[in-house]
Amino acid sequence: MLRPPYKEYTQFYIYGFRNTHPELRDFDDPDLIGYWEEDGIGVLFFHKPKDELVDSLVKKYNLILDVKDVVPFSEWNERRIPRPFKVGPIRIAPIWYEGEYDLRFDPSVVFGEGMHPTTEMVLNASWDLYNLDPTIEKVFDLGCGSGILTLLWAKLGKKVVALDYNPLCVRVAKHNLALNNLSAEVIEGDVREHLPYEGDLILANLYKGLLLELLGKKEFFSARYYILSGIVYTMCEEIESALAKAPVKILEKREKDNWVCYLLAHA
Repeated sequence: MLRPPYKEYTQFYIYGFRNTHPELRDFDDPDLIGYWEEDGIGVLFFHKPKDELVDSLVKKYNLILDVKDVVPFSEWNERRIPRPFKVGPIRIAPIWYEGEYDLRFDPSVVFGEGMHPTTEMVLNASWDLYNLDPTIEKVFDLGCGSGILTLLWAKLGKKVVALDYNPLCVRVAKHNLALNNLSAEVIEGDVREHLPYEGDLILANLYKGLLLELLGKKEFFSARYYILSGIVYTMCEEIESALAKAPVKILEKREKDNWVCYLLAHA
């Protein structure tokens, strides 16, 4: 995440490990962007090269350095550079943009910079659903990433519970809520282990395997509405086959750049 004296991202200095250590979760350094930890591996991101520091961490925590790389910010996330955009009338921008905006966010190095077709479709479907049914009160954001979906629904005055398996995503989402003086419950954990989600809306912009696993659990269908994405067009037949067995109906199917987003209602 950005903190003084850094006001924007230019380069990511990346150190990836085959293993991890719990002390790295609370490790701090003035040039640290964040520590990514998932599936038994760990990755440190810095604004500057940190070879000597990383060597000392390797020795201290018995880490196995597997990757050392430098990636320009302009090439990160498939070269999707975060920029201001609108969802309905709500103006959203990365924190380094000056001007009047309704929401500001720090994308850090996690998913949810607002430029990916799946994120864009879920944001716009959220706005349309908000206008379609103003009685929605409680929203679950599964796999929250940077928390950009959580920010939108919290800005709309709804109670939001956000979950992510990656502790860096949890930190970034909490940071972005604080930037906007908004509140939501942000939980670190496996979305499969927190079922059922009893509320009005479930947002699930996830990978296909996890989506299919959730769709196969009857406990998942505890909300009135669902917005699903993370699906490429070739996956639609498999996803729709799973939906046909579930107690939901498809209200809308959106497509952009070979990606698909479904708006569902409980049948």
